Amino acid sequence: MRRILALFSTKWTSMVLHTLHTRHDGRARTGVLHRSLPGISKKMLTQTLREMEGSGLVTRHVEGTVPPAVEYRITPLGQRFVEPVELLYAWSRANPDALDSLGARSNTRR
Repeated sequence: MRRILALFSTKWTSMVLHTLHTRHDGRARTGVLHRSLPGISKKMLTQTLREMEGSGLVTRHVEGTVPPAVEYRITPLGQRFVEPVELLYAWSRANPDALDSLGARSNTRR
């Protein structure tokens, strides 16, 4: 359980997987992905994609153009992780009342 929670310890990992899968058919260039994720900074997107690449969830492909075009693609391992992510997203869409009834989260760590 700790390994899966560590993988999704940042909110952006699941959102990047979800966006790549549902909006871009498993592959997207960095700029397209950035425009598809409101609220993420370029720095955070780059950091998240590098972590996901290191984990084996996505691969980075660089085309030999000037300037180089970089595309990220979901790997077969990433596809396996997309399934539970999509289940959680579907549950959240079906149960907004449950999410609305949650108390406010404190931003402090204990």
